[in-house]
Amino acid sequence: MEDSDAFAAFGPALVPSSAGRQILSSGNLASQIGSWLPPQRLLGFRRIHRGTRDAVQALLATHEAIRKELDEVLRSALGQCDNRVWVGIRVRPNANKNSTLQVEKKCVTQQLGSTSATFFFDQVFGESARQADVWSSIQGPIMRSLLRKEHVCLFAYGQTGSGKTHTVFGDPSSAETAGIAFRITGCLSKVLQHTADPEAEEEPHVEFSFLEVYNEKVHDLLANSKLCHLAGEREELAPGSQFKAPTLSAEERVVVRGLTRRRCDSDQLTQQISAWLAEGAASRIVGRTAFNARSSRSHAVATIHICWNDPQKRGAETRLYIVDLAGSERSGQYATNTEQLREGAHINLSLSTLGRVVGALARGRGDHIPSRDSALTWLLTDAITGHNARAFMIAAVQPQHEAETLSTLRYAQAYSSLQSDLSTKLPRLKGQVRDLQRRAQRARHELDSLCFEINTNTRIGKTTEWNRETLKSRVVRIERRGEEHFQGHPYLKWTEAHAMKAVLQHAGVVAEVSVPVPREADEPKDGRRRRFSERLVTGSCAKVIFAGRHGYPGVELWLPEAALEEVSPHPRLRELLSNFERAEVALQQKQHQLELAQKAFATQLKEWMD
Repeated sequence: MEDSDAFAAFGPALVPSSAGRQILSSGNLASQIGSWLPPQRLLGFRRIHRGTRDAVQALLATHEAIRKELDEVLRSALGQCDNRVWVGIRVRPNANKNSTLQVEKKCVTQQLGSTSATFFFDQVFGESARQADVWSSIQGPIMRSLLRKEHVCLFAYGQTGSGKTHTVFGDPSSAETAGIAFRITGCLSKVLQHTADPEAEEEPHVEFSFLEVYNEKVHDLLANSKLCHLAGEREELAPGSQFKAPTLSAEERVVVRGLTRRRCDSDQLTQQISAWLAEGAASRIVGRTAFNARSSRSHAVATIHICWNDPQKRGAETRLYIVDLAGSERSGQYATNTEQLREGAHINLSLSTLGRVVGALARGRGDHIPSRDSALTWLLTDAITGHNARAFMIAAVQPQHEAETLSTLRYAQAYSSLQSDLSTKLPRLKGQVRDLQRRAQRARHELDSLCFEINTNTRIGKTTEWNRETLKSRVVRIERRGEEHFQGHPYLKWTEAHAMKAVLQHAGVVAEVSVPVPREADEPKDGRRRRFSERLVTGSCAKVIFAGRHGYPGVELWLPEAALEEVSPHPRLRELLSNFERAEVALQQKQHQLELAQKAFATQLKEWMD
């Protein structure tokens, strides 16, 4: 940052003259000003001048309260919530001054004859924008995401010749024209040095890989374009045995078999990655097209692997993908030969698949995500569809090509609809609900099958009909000497129905336990007397429902609690019922989460559209 720019952050009155800079070089005045400023302003104040930097460092070393406030500000900034997706538009300088493209800070308007189309994005960079302007807009969100250990994917999208490769790589020989990829390495090196834990046994290390996807095949740009293969891997949660397969994680990670990964030295991270970026960029496949003499004919993916030394999670790493997409084009109209026609078909396949993946996520209905339909989308699955990831797209446009510019703006607008984490959370919740539904259905089937097996057993089945309802209820039968408990009972009397159920040892379900009311004359004989005596009785009474058998209707009988004995189901039935109930509860909770997420996503989408 220039000194004048840093002072301007505090207001016009703080922009000093040359004499003022000399005064600020004295530590006393700079320290006094630093002590007056709020903690969030100290970070900008220290960048004004070498004297202010030294003054702020001395101030933090001597004032513990200010240091704690500044640490709290930095932690708050790290926890700042960023959008799931950031989309910016960069307009290539156009020699034609009569452009149909009108650019504002966050708005682009494309004139279409007598009508116009307006698009809104997170940032719009006009023709005069510098490389530093583009990087300063995304530097904070990218670094915060990496420190939160979230995967980051940076896309450069646009038609051939619109300036994608210039934005990503640029000319590294000059600090003014260096692209985002080279600027990221310098910033990342400083961030890792300042955030290193001095008590840690080993600092996090960084590895680098560089590949290209050409005609749906993956080539290693750091190993003479060696052909590599994509494969899916899952983390092993529990080891297997001779008779049992290992338990694997539900989340699949895509790896590139045979890909070169070079480890960076912590003190030379910027120089090494910059050299490897230049080495890989020089190996990319380029060709002459109707719009560009050196058009990239492949998707380049540079990956920075930040390997954290987390003892609780072995092999944990955060990946930063820097993707320079091949230019979108109408291959059938602009292809100069059959090879370019085949290249264009594969390029458009990857880009259209990326669009369908984004569309499925943005709709938030749990639709199938076709990430495996293209090598590019499968490779970037964890960064595009992952719940712990952030995506940044810079769409480059060339105003003199109106049709291609409009197509790019529409594509970028569709991608910007993926603003919320809910868009990736919904498909995951949908999948979890389906898994729980299958689990509950399997538990229900096991329970019903065992109930049927027990009920068809003559010796056991004659006592009761076990099913999900009776297992959840209290099942009883009349004990052998149950008639004795009816003698002298003021409310109940023994009937033939009681005697039959006692002899056959039929079991019933307790419907209620209370003091019965006298039976009416037109009601069936269920054990209640028509007139109750005044004598009090010890113990409560229960109404028991006996299911009908062999075509006979069921009956309801009143019995003293002392005349009943409990009927316990088979222990295996209890276990299966418990499994089924747990599966049902888990399913209901997940369905409730899904409903809340769908409502929240619909609200966010409406706010975004408004």
